[in-house]
Amino acid sequence: MPVLPLVSEAQASPQVKAVYERLKAKYGGYLPDIYKAFANDPDYLASITEHMARVLAPRKVDARTKEVIAFVVAAMNQCDFCLNAHAMGLRRHGYDDQAIAEVLGTTALWSEVNRFNIGARVTWPREQAAHTHAESGGAADRSAAHAA
Repeated sequence: MPVLPLVSEAQASPQVKAVYERLKAKYGGYLPDIYKAFANDPDYLASITEHMARVLAPRKVDARTKEVIAFVVAAMNQCDFCLNAHAMGLRRHGYDDQAIAEVLGTTALWSEVNRFNIGARVTWPREQAAHTHAESGGAADRSAAHAA
């Protein structure tokens, strides 16, 4: 059960209704419940939807990769709504059950490695970081990142 009431279209202020109309156009007439919860703070609803549009706009990272990131974050944060929504998104991008399980397995692996390194206080050597940065012309050294 939601902690906040879900603001229905009938209950929505004119400001919220305007955002709802844009969202329904984006989602083929459907209005996901997360936006109804966001609507308890109309300014936040407007802000978060504008921010989502900016971040998700086509740029250097493709939509499929952004959907994988959203799914992984949802899994890590244990957000039921988000996990299901982004699993559907992965399926729209051609992922089947095996591919989604592989994403979860990869997430679990790197989470475990990160947690071990955090507990062991393993850090990247400062001299290696400076060398890697200079060697790559300021860009991250992809081979070193994969070795971790």
